[in-house]
Amino acid sequence: MLYKQYWIGVDLGGTNIRTGLMNDAGVILREQKEPTEAYKGSDYVIEKLKNMIENTGMGYEIQAIGIGMPGPLNPYKGIIMNPINLPGWNNIFLGDILKEHFNVPCYIDNDCNVAALAEASEGAGKDYPIVFYITVSTGIGGGLCINKRIISGATGNAGEIANIVVSRDSIKHSFLNPGSLEGMASGISILRMASEHGLKVDKAHEVFFLAEAGNATAIKIVDIVVDSLARGMATISHVVDPHIFVLGGGVSLAVPGFAEMIKARFEQYIYEVMRSQIAVKPAQLSDPGIVGAVYMAKMRIEREAYE
Repeated sequence: MLYKQYWIGVDLGGTNIRTGLMNDAGVILREQKEPTEAYKGSDYVIEKLKNMIENTGMGYEIQAIGIGMPGPLNPYKGIIMNPINLPGWNNIFLGDILKEHFNVPCYIDNDCNVAALAEASEGAGKDYPIVFYITVSTGIGGGLCINKRIISGATGNAGEIANIVVSRDSIKHSFLNPGSLEGMASGISILRMASEHGLKVDKAHEVFFLAEAGNATAIKIVDIVVDSLARGMATISHVVDPHIFVLGGGVSLAVPGFAEMIKARFEQYIYEVMRSQIAVKPAQLSDPGIVGAVYMAKMRIEREAYE
């Protein structure tokens, strides 16, 4: 069977840009990775992105470009609205810029949303109707997919769970609410707590290893993190009632048994009739950004065809 349609998926982050050429069979045929160099500004990064897309898709007729990147952004209009890790990206009409340059449709969504779509379509959530993806990394992010479609909400912020209040602690993280999920359970927050209590670690997941070895301070920090995530997931469950939570991100995937640990505490905070009914599993895909961006673009084209 020949796969005659080809798509470009982009994972655009504050540190790296990754582009991939995918066929209709879901096979990534070509990939490219370059440092973002975000400090050089939006014009520089956009020119680099154009060159990467051209090189990745060279020799192929591309149907569309899909991009997953940090928010805040407007997924309906392809407008980037000043992400923290992309300084100077204030109301950048990236979708229109790339559509005009390449003369193909370009669709943009939050990086967690496209990762959620990838896991819902090809990863740990592929056998479940309602999938909620959570990334536990430098920050905390989330994405909701129902029947393998991203749910973005009225403003494009559905699934943005970082600001959910999970603790009475008055800790203020970034612009978020005191006691927010990101403020209590993200990689940055874990390192902050470790530093405040005299633990010498370079990576957030190392605190979990110290706890496993019996370090009393690390055990307390891990308990805060696990409890905060469990409370956040319970809040989500009582609104969305997903069939599965998929846990991704650098911190969660670096800790063996992380999903099981969170699930055990999560079960304590939900209705009894819900217990043992909601799966909690680690993410499976190594390229969720590129894969999810392509799936997102294909679905947006399909949706527009019926509008």
